[in-house]
Amino acid sequence: MIRLLVHIASATPALLLVAGWYFNRLGVDPEKTLIWESGIWAFNLLLLVLLIPVVARWANWPKLRRYRRAIGLWSFGYASAHLALFLAFLLGWDLVRLGEELKERPYVLFGFGAWMLLSAMAITSNRFAIKLLRKKWGTLHKFVYLAVALAGIHYVLMIRSDYAWPATYATIAGILIIARWIRGKKQKTVRTN
Repeated sequence: MIRLLVHIASATPALLLVAGWYFNRLGVDPEKTLIWESGIWAFNLLLLVLLIPVVARWANWPKLRRYRRAIGLWSFGYASAHLALFLAFLLGWDLVRLGEELKERPYVLFGFGAWMLLSAMAITSNRFAIKLLRKKWGTLHKFVYLAVALAGIHYVLMIRSDYAWPATYATIAGILIIARWIRGKKQKTVRTN
């Protein structure tokens, strides 16, 4: 039941965006709204992926961790939609222009880097990959922290004014990354003693 609720909650922003597009309710620049909102929801869900272990420990609810993969895959879905909408509406599917954008605009490069990491994790988010990669699977999926950092930089560099929201997202991402780093160091210390 909880898994179903996780999927419904994760799909709701996409359904609202589709409805907004269909009923012409996305403002004066609906294409920009779709690009923007898909990116924000990718980031929201990515932050939630990092927050789940913290909440699971705090609430003493370890079963909460089992929903990370579903939320992570939804985050990848929104990130992929964000990239596809950027390609469709701003670049007209011109891949040569994408190469130019990656060279000329650092925010595009950081966002694309985050998407590439999320792609690698999404492709390996199945039982077959877990068995095949063994310990390397865990190492690969720790790159979620780098993906969050890249997404935060992407967001901050993309904004030209009113940095309140990007700064808030970047701060939350930074706190979660630092908390994980501290916890990892403590775990290594406990293992070596």
